[in-house]
Amino acid sequence: MHRIVAAATWAAPVIVAVGCCMGTQRAAADNPVCIQTWCSFLSPSGNIGCEMDYQRNGVPDETYCQSTSPPQSARLSTDGTFKSCAGESCLGNAGEGTPTLPYGQTAWMGPFSCRSEESGITCKVTSGRGFTISNAGIEPLR
Repeated sequence: MHRIVAAATWAAPVIVAVGCCMGTQRAAADNPVCIQTWCSFLSPSGNIGCEMDYQRNGVPDETYCQSTSPPQSARLSTDGTFKSCAGESCLGNAGEGTPTLPYGQTAWMGPFSCRSEESGITCKVTSGRGFTISNAGIEPLR
């Protein structure tokens, strides 16, 4: 029995070390507004809506956000570049039943992440490049 106990005691630290170094997956429950290849959500105010797509068949890998007041939108690519648009022609409609991303929460999909704050929504890629969209406009992150 001492050998089995010793083997079990030795194995646990090895598993922890491997898991530590290889990176850990976030639990799906930590990212409730996203599914496997896309994510869509509204800010608690309802003024800003975003969609993140990654490795979704036939859809570009990008994050798209828009606000209704003022009417504006931005598209963020995987390399961190984004294009913005101003005016009603830049807007689409959020799907019925789109969930809300509470203030202080972050949603992620592939290289994209978006954080909801009372001041607006900040979306970026792994490099840190991206944008913040708010009532004040769209500002780049460098």
